[in-house]
Amino acid sequence: SIKWEALTAPYKISDTDEAFAWWTMSPGVRSFNADEYIGFDKSASNVMSAVLPSESDSSTTTTPTEYKYDLILGHSQGAILLSALLATNTDLQRSNSSYILNGAAWPNPYREALKSVSEQTDHELKKETKMLFVMGKNDTINPIESAKQVHDCYQMAGLDVSIVYHDGGHSVPSG
Repeated sequence: SIKWEALTAPYKISDTDEAFAWWTMSPGVRSFNADEYIGFDKSASNVMSAVLPSESDSSTTTTPTEYKYDLILGHSQGAILLSALLATNTDLQRSNSSYILNGAAWPNPYREALKSVSEQTDHELKKETKMLFVMGKNDTINPIESAKQVHDCYQMAGLDVSIVYHDGGHSVPSG
């Protein structure tokens, strides 16, 4: 059976709509060129709390690779957040989860961590970890080249990474 769960980012974008963000930035700054993601730590903590089994779920047979989800999907900032977390969080690196990063971009404040993962042979990322990058050919929000940089880092780290292109823009493809 399939069970879907969606996390809501903690930062409301405006008072007039129901859009949320995983972090905030100064006006005019984009995620792929930002020097910092304001509020990233809170978002990372929220995501990791949702992904990791709680202590009450644990038993003496729980191993570090037993996580709540087989597949984790991130779109836009969510995809960027996942790429940064995979580069910096050893608990997530040890998981058996697979990942779909849709509309991703280079996580600029975490560039050194991501580059380090691609250069190391002793990172915690499992070689069987699967990552699918979904890229819109007409994405004007996050440039495809930026997502390809993330893809290439994880490919150099030895992960099973693939790319699927769709004709749309910065959206989850349908149909």
